[in-house]
Amino acid sequence: MAYPKVKFSMIPLKLELDLFYFFLFKHSWGWGKNIIKRHPKLEPIMRIKKEADRKAFLKKYALDYYKKNKGQLVSQMKKDETAWRKLEKEFMHILPQIIETDWPKNRKNIRAMVSAIPICPRFLDTWKFTICGLWQEGSAIEVIMHEICHFLYFKKLEETFPNVDKKTFNRPRLEWHLSEILAPVILGGPRVQKILRREPDFYLEHQKIKIGKISAPLFFQKMYDEHLENKTSFEDFLKESYREIKVHRKLFRF
Repeated sequence: MAYPKVKFSMIPLKLELDLFYFFLFKHSWGWGKNIIKRHPKLEPIMRIKKEADRKAFLKKYALDYYKKNKGQLVSQMKKDETAWRKLEKEFMHILPQIIETDWPKNRKNIRAMVSAIPICPRFLDTWKFTICGLWQEGSAIEVIMHEICHFLYFKKLEETFPNVDKKTFNRPRLEWHLSEILAPVILGGPRVQKILRREPDFYLEHQKIKIGKISAPLFFQKMYDEHLENKTSFEDFLKESYREIKVHRKLFRF
């Protein structure tokens, strides 16, 4: 079965700057602190009031940083690509079987863009995502699998719910929350674990949510385990998961 190949490249500078700015100043979960921790010389930017001055500061920092560290990022990108190639074929063959939908015939490539930002957004329209070039290969492999899972997952979601609004696929909508919980749930399943061999990460924000007496990730994990044990279709599991998160929608309004 043909599948899209992951192509690795450095992230374009403009997109890098846009993402730096978004996560520092516009992300309501406060993820900017993760960037400051990785890039402590950026800390003064948080005291700058004017947007234009912030962006000028950020651009100068990014240009200086890449001048000094691009070689390290490129080197890590090559290591990540080498590690991924060893797993790509097997993962890309089993994922459609797990989610029960084929790869789009018109999608030849998926783009992994190496970034200096320790946050990895995905872009569903273009099938692109970022990976942090400051991490070790194990983390990068999980991110690659996680983001690829999103692409096929949302294809299945549209097939299952043809009238779903694509605007809900992004934060902070309920459909986005469900996708960010189910992606690591799927990666934690036995077929993927034979390849990944590490426990996938859930957002800390989701781990803090309690459905009954257990965390939201564990709640949906148990549903997934039952789906595998009972050999129900992924479509049925998806429908049940969607119903459940709607029942508990008030817990995800943050």
